[in-house]
Amino acid sequence: MGLNQFVVEWPYPVNYDGINVIETDVLVVGGGISGSWAAIEAARRGAKVVVAEEMDVFSAGPAGCDHWHNAFDNPACKVTPDEAIETMERYVMERGIPFNPIGRYITYNESFKTLLELEKLGAKIRDTEDEFKGAPFRDEETKLLYAYTYDVKCTLRVWGQTFRQALYAELVRLRVPLYGRVLITSLLTEDGKIGGRVVGAVGVHTRTGEFYVFKSKATILCTGSFDGGLRIFGYLGYGFYSLHSPSMAGVGHNAAWRAGAEFLGIDARFRRGTGHGSMPSYATGNPSNTWYPCTIVDADGKEIPWIDPLTMKPVSSIEERVISDLRGYKALGGPPSWPETTPISHAFFIPSVAQDFLERVKRGEYKLPLYADLPGMPEHERRAIFGLMVAQEGKTWIVYYNLTRAGFDPNKDMLQSYWFGGRHLDPIANLFTSAHGGFIHDWDFRTNLEGLFVAGDACFYGLEHAGAAVSGRWAGAKAADYAKSVSLGKIDWDQVERERKRVYAPTAKTSGVDWRELNVAICTVMRTYVNDLSNEEMLKIALKWLDELERGEAEKVVARNPHELTRTLETLSALSNAKLITLYTLERVRRPNLKGFLTMILKSSGEVEFVVRPWRWWLLPPYAPTYRENYERHKPW
Repeated sequence: MGLNQFVVEWPYPVNYDGINVIETDVLVVGGGISGSWAAIEAARRGAKVVVAEEMDVFSAGPAGCDHWHNAFDNPACKVTPDEAIETMERYVMERGIPFNPIGRYITYNESFKTLLELEKLGAKIRDTEDEFKGAPFRDEETKLLYAYTYDVKCTLRVWGQTFRQALYAELVRLRVPLYGRVLITSLLTEDGKIGGRVVGAVGVHTRTGEFYVFKSKATILCTGSFDGGLRIFGYLGYGFYSLHSPSMAGVGHNAAWRAGAEFLGIDARFRRGTGHGSMPSYATGNPSNTWYPCTIVDADGKEIPWIDPLTMKPVSSIEERVISDLRGYKALGGPPSWPETTPISHAFFIPSVAQDFLERVKRGEYKLPLYADLPGMPEHERRAIFGLMVAQEGKTWIVYYNLTRAGFDPNKDMLQSYWFGGRHLDPIANLFTSAHGGFIHDWDFRTNLEGLFVAGDACFYGLEHAGAAVSGRWAGAKAADYAKSVSLGKIDWDQVERERKRVYAPTAKTSGVDWRELNVAICTVMRTYVNDLSNEEMLKIALKWLDELERGEAEKVVARNPHELTRTLETLSALSNAKLITLYTLERVRRPNLKGFLTMILKSSGEVEFVVRPWRWWLLPPYAPTYRENYERHKPW
């Protein structure tokens, strides 16, 4: 029996010569949470909107959500948005750890309002069936469920599996054209020049291979986060960040960078890299997030101790883990050692296991593996964690489904934990080691390029699910207003043709390098030379290897069908972004005492320019001097 008998032919008609031209007011690149919200808000404002998404729009972005963060605008929250941003500034920026102050402050003021808008679309955000009636995390009047710190009330538990359907239904109701399975590969600029006004984008259909040209007055980039090339670990069994879609390969980052968008990079010191590993951590017992009320025990049933990450005192009860007042925190201040003027934020009250836990395991004090003691929890906490939270998170519901179908009973069965090391003791480091680089934007979520807006985790240092929704709404409104004031720009068809040749070059070969091989090479370089210990010499070696890959193997990659072409284009973007991150890390290493935000821009000459923005540049001219003034001045409703 020959091998040819096992070859499966490509099931779709392939038309690499086909060209489709679409005109619109607002082009939304990416149909996930931020992209859906952007399209909905722009359409509501009367703009003609088109969504282009690499996957099917119905399933794009996070498939679910278990926590809705940063809802400082909800009436029950003890902390105001202004108090929350003050805390962030004081305890984050003093440590030189960058974050997105514009996106976060807008989210702090709009998070709960956006959640209520989502509820109007049919999403479930309340315990309407009284499943958790009487639970300490439930507000009996509103039937809202709170998480993490039950006394602060800035994070809500939600039925996130209903969110995607609600957004998609609204897109359909508004009759927004959805171009699914179209991978955007490049942004178009006036006269084809780097740094010019963005007037559209081009892409390729991932099944038919047809080429798409989108003409637009305004474009919103909503393609999610990217951490510098390490997403490809997932293909090798090393485990990329398991809560993110594997399609988030940085193609949008590469396209906007090549167009001249100002990028705030993410160097090795702040990158999480491989994330939680191949096992979705939120679906297994661990001392983090959803699982705070759950006691973790070792193989002999011995309880793993918890500590307060700021006071370093033991946390002896479940109640203390979730109610910060019981650990001595002031109502509107931090722990007793903090000034009264320091407002509280849920992020600073998260308990953790002892930092020396692994050493204690080695000494024989604890025996692996660890287990989440679900049966030992209060009944309402057990149902909230395993029956609600694990079942609603986008990439943990499948674990919930498989476990329950196999007979797992949280009322009597413990769940093995794969999280051995606990969390870092510095709560600030816990928050921001997961931050990703992205594009600088102003208070309208507009980039430095005219006509290009950004939302969601494509923004510098990301905004999570709630922030993606808020920024999408905001950017959609601003892009629609901008589109009303301009006409369609002139497409440079020479630029289009150059991109067509680049995109289809791998299909012209009959033999060569497989995209997986190139993935492995990029992965190896980044893992070996670009990490927490990187110095100038290591980074120079990394750049040398990446340059050689770009001039060598990347030129030999072959694609035999549109699927392989898609993976190839993603991998080529990963290679470009890996170089970008390495360059950024090298510049950071050369400036050890840098104070401010280091950004980079691709100039029209093809050279990379580094720019140092001062601390609090978002409150300097041309912006207003306070957060509240900027929010009120730019608020689109």
